[in-house]
Amino acid sequence: MSERVAGGTFSTPEEVGIEPPTPEALKEARRMLEEAGQRRDAVPPEKRTMMGPKFYDDISGTEFE
Repeated sequence: MSERVAGGTFSTPEEVGIEPPTPEALKEARRMLEEAGQRRDAVPPEKRTMMGPKFYDDISGTEFE
């Protein structure tokens, strides 16, 4: 059964009819993540910027903070 938390609805993949990813799709996703990590790591530390929590913290500014 779906559950509402902090304004979001959370369901199992089966509840919403999503098929699990194929091994090939998982392999491609891992390859893409590895490639993105290599590009990120290629940026010199002095040129890196930090993102605020607005971009990665879904509960920032809510009653669940």
